[in-house]
Amino acid sequence: MVRNGWRLKAIHRLILTSAAYRQSSAVSDRQRRVDPENYLVGRMPLKRLDAESLRDSLLSVAGELDSRHFGPGDAVSARADGLVTAVRGPRGWRRSIFLLQRRTQISTLLQNFDLPRMNPNCVQRPISNVAPQALHLLNNKVIRELADRFAERVVSEVGDDAGRQTVRAYRIALGRTPGAEELAATVPVLERLRREWASQLKNDQAAARRRALGNLCHAVMNSAAFMYLD
Repeated sequence: MVRNGWRLKAIHRLILTSAAYRQSSAVSDRQRRVDPENYLVGRMPLKRLDAESLRDSLLSVAGELDSRHFGPGDAVSARADGLVTAVRGPRGWRRSIFLLQRRTQISTLLQNFDLPRMNPNCVQRPISNVAPQALHLLNNKVIRELADRFAERVVSEVGDDAGRQTVRAYRIALGRTPGAEELAATVPVLERLRREWASQLKNDQAAARRRALGNLCHAVMNSAAFMYLD
């Protein structure tokens, strides 16, 4: 760092191109035996997205992430049930870094996923795995609306074919195509959901397909593959 005039870019490049940084998170039997706690950095530790990255990712896959920079912080609103949510702008929601931070009104989603408190210095983020995190992603109305918008995005890009919808949902949310086993397991479930929704919606096939795909997108957004860096 001294040799490069105290510039951080050089040390960032050194870290990011190092063998340790580029390790896979796959764990071999030998690694479990020799270094079970990963003290020797033989693999990448599985890491959950931080609160801001998770929120931004949910907005991004739904096509609701407003990429505008700068300007005043985005407002938050405290609902009657106590949840604090960001107020949607005309083009969606901006990144979490632009969300207004009030000591008494912190976004519930960010708070549930360990956003540091604003009043003390934060030298290390806490990491927890608690029930409110899963319940928020499973039951929150805004998350379900984002899942429906995610489904609308998929339909607009690939149409109504269940197989193509599954592949596209995986590509958008996880950055990869589903494996053969995943595809074989997911497509029949999506087709069954279509039939079940059709029976509840008096054979309104279009609405049934939308609801079924919304359920699938919601499941993908709740998956460990979406929430964790692997």
